[in-house]
Amino acid sequence: MSVRTPRSALILVLVLVAALLRVTAANPAMAQTQSIGAWRVDAQPVMDGFAPEWQSILPVFLPTTAQQVTPPMGGGTVKRIAVRAVHWEDQLYVMLEWSDPTPDFRSDRYEAFTDAAAIQFPAEAGSEVPFICMGQADQAVNIWEWRSDQQLGPPALDDGGYVDFYPFADDLYYTARQAGNPLSQVDRSPVQNLVAGGFGTLEVTEVGRLQGHGVHSDGRWTVVFTRPFQPTGDLQPIFDGGSPVDVAFAVWDGSRGERDGLKSVSAFIQLTITPEDPPRRAVSATEDWPAYAPPNPLLGVGIGFIVFILMASAVGWVFLGRAKKVSDANEQ
Repeated sequence: MSVRTPRSALILVLVLVAALLRVTAANPAMAQTQSIGAWRVDAQPVMDGFAPEWQSILPVFLPTTAQQVTPPMGGGTVKRIAVRAVHWEDQLYVMLEWSDPTPDFRSDRYEAFTDAAAIQFPAEAGSEVPFICMGQADQAVNIWEWRSDQQLGPPALDDGGYVDFYPFADDLYYTARQAGNPLSQVDRSPVQNLVAGGFGTLEVTEVGRLQGHGVHSDGRWTVVFTRPFQPTGDLQPIFDGGSPVDVAFAVWDGSRGERDGLKSVSAFIQLTITPEDPPRRAVSATEDWPAYAPPNPLLGVGIGFIVFILMASAVGWVFLGRAKKVSDANEQ
C-alpha cells in the first residue's frame, strides 16, 4: 500500500500557499512584525503624509488605549495608529496616521481643545525602556509633540469682536510671552521638543532642527516628524543605527475633550534604522488611495482552505499509516 498521497497533498498545500501570498501581496512576517523599520530612501521625503511616496510604504499598525497610569486618566478614542519611518542623509522621518473625522485646529476657548500627536523616546538610545508616562528620575525621555493649533497660527478675530490694544512692543505687556509660555511666542513652531524625568518634570527644550507638519484629509490625520540623527541638545537620543531605539506614540482628539493625560497611547516598540529599501504595496499609489486597506476576503478564504487541506492531510496520513500496519500484520 502506498503512502505517497498525503505527501503529495502537503506539496500541493505549499504550492497553494506560495500562490496565495503572490496573488494577495501578503507578507506574514511584515503583518506580524514587532518592530518599526526606518527604511532608506533615495530622495528627501516630503512633509505631507498623504503623498504617494508615503502612502505606498507598508505601515505598521499599533493598537492604542486610554492612558490609565496617572491623573487625569482617560482618553482612548483612537483605537490604532499607522506608523511609517524612513531616513535620508542622516535624517530620520516618522509619519503617524490615524482616523479622526473632525479636525480640531483651535484652542482659543477654555472648552476647546486641539488635535495633537507625540512621539516618545528614551533620552539615551539603547538604554533600558523607561516608564511609559514621562520616564523616571534615572531614565529621562525625549518627547516630540505636534499641535494642530500651533501649525495654523493665532486665530482670527470674529466679526464684531474686540481686543485690547497695547501700543508697546515690549514683551512685558504680553504676560504669557514674558513668562516664557512656548504657545504664546511670536516665532512658535507646530512642534515642541520636550524632556522629562518623571511626573511633573516636563520641560520645553530648544526645538533645534526638529520639524513637524500635519495634514487632515478624508477623515484622517497624517503627521510627519523629522530630526537629524545627531541631536542639538542634551537628553535627546542619537540615531546611529547601531541598535534599535525604543519608541512610543500618543494622539489626542480635541473634539472628544482629550488633553493633557486624556489621550490614546501605545506601548513601547522598537524602531530600527536599516539600509534596506522600504517594503511597498504591490500597486501604484494614487492621491485617493486609502491608507487603511480593507480586509482581503480572498486571503481569508484561502487561509481557511489551506487549514482544511492541512487537517485533511494529517487525518489521511494517520489512517493510511494504520491501514498499512494492519495490512503488514495480516501478511505476516
